[in-house]
Amino acid sequence: MNTTSDLLVRIADHCTRVGIAETTFGRLVANDGKIVSRLRAGKTITLKTLYRIETALAEGLAASEGGEASGDDASPSPGAAPESEAA
Repeated sequence: MNTTSDLLVRIADHCTRVGIAETTFGRLVANDGKIVSRLRAGKTITLKTLYRIETALAEGLAASEGGEASGDDASPSPGAAPESEAA
């Protein structure tokens, strides 16, 4: 079974790899930007929150949340020139 320190290392590695802050990870995964710092301070989390964190780490969740959008459904950048319309 994973210890809190193992979990913190995995979160830190994930955030570094994905390029997001630990607070962003916490907000995206558990709706709590301070969860990682609380874990470092020795606080506990519920099993439900642990499951959400483990799922996010396993699936690479928050990767697309913190990075650029991809695919055809990406929204244009603010201030981008509109596509030309056929007359």
